[in-house]
Amino acid sequence: MATIAEELSLLPFFAKVPRHELDRAAPLFRREKFDTNELVWAQGAAVDELAIVLLGELVAHANLREVGRIRAPDLIGEAGAFVAGSIRTASVKAARPTEVLTLSVPDLRTLRFAKSRVYDALLEQAQRSLCRRIAATNARVAQVAQGATAAVARREPGALVRLWRTLRPGLPSTPCPPVGPILRELPGLRHMEPELEELLAQGFAAEPFEEGRVLVLEGEVGSSMYLVAQGDIDVLRNVRGDRAELLVRLGAGQQFGANTLVDPAPRTASCVAATAGWLYRMDKDAFLGLRGDARTAWRECVLATLATQLKSANAALDRALVAGGVAAAPGAPEGGFDELLRASGYLESLPRNESDLAELSFVVTDDHERNRRRPKP
Repeated sequence: MATIAEELSLLPFFAKVPRHELDRAAPLFRREKFDTNELVWAQGAAVDELAIVLLGELVAHANLREVGRIRAPDLIGEAGAFVAGSIRTASVKAARPTEVLTLSVPDLRTLRFAKSRVYDALLEQAQRSLCRRIAATNARVAQVAQGATAAVARREPGALVRLWRTLRPGLPSTPCPPVGPILRELPGLRHMEPELEELLAQGFAAEPFEEGRVLVLEGEVGSSMYLVAQGDIDVLRNVRGDRAELLVRLGAGQQFGANTLVDPAPRTASCVAATAGWLYRMDKDAFLGLRGDARTAWRECVLATLATQLKSANAALDRALVAGGVAAAPGAPEGGFDELLRASGYLESLPRNESDLAELSFVVTDDHERNRRRPKP
């Protein structure tokens, strides 16, 4: 039988991790085997570990409904393991005889503080897994009803409109607010050092926008995320033909498009400026260009954002199905249609009034705060 270090070296997401780091991390992992239908984790239990599937297949059920299957080589339980206080959102059983490597939350913390490349690789793979699950949830969100407004499309302005914009461009009349306070409202960044704030701020470019501008178009492949610094933005989704429905209105301090930093993919909704304002944009090159503590902190922040979006979207989709979403009439006060739209909105952004991301913390946060406050020798 291969050693755990050898098993780790064969996993594609550890391909760039030096072998000596895998050897050092191997004692933290535990090999476990499960028979067909044997329970691995129960829905509602506290998240105390993540797992890597080596052989076989696991199946996840939420509220007695199958929500996914996990095969080798992939992670499961990774999002909850990185975010403190997480609860299992699904029960997991072995679909057939299955072998996994588990890593406990305390041992994940150990890798984090050792600045191990194994931790970095697990964090990146966790992001990719979440993006795949977001795409799968998006595919399950049925487009079941006629929208209330015309679908969003990019159109070149006519000569008269261009002239009008020249005379009265409609751009914001005030300077862009600083990005630092906005970043500190995101998960895990509230207590970051000034040096880290400065490094992260360098990855964002401020962009003004005028009312009516199409910032993001549903179906177009994107590779940038946005923070709203000033103004309001409507998030809309085409639900059938040439019609669209308003999913949510975003305001200052909110973000959208985080998943495309990890996995450039077609946008799940359109974002249109409801007023003039300012955005901060981070593109894929800036995301990949982060180094050291800034890279780790921002990837953790994006992971927590994606995990919360996916959890909220799946909960709304479940409510839509319970309410008979596929047959619900558009606009029904408590019908499945409204929940279906809410699920769509979560896949592109996370409204602050639904869930305060700033309250999320990571499994390393408490120890980090203690270490940060500890006097230097």
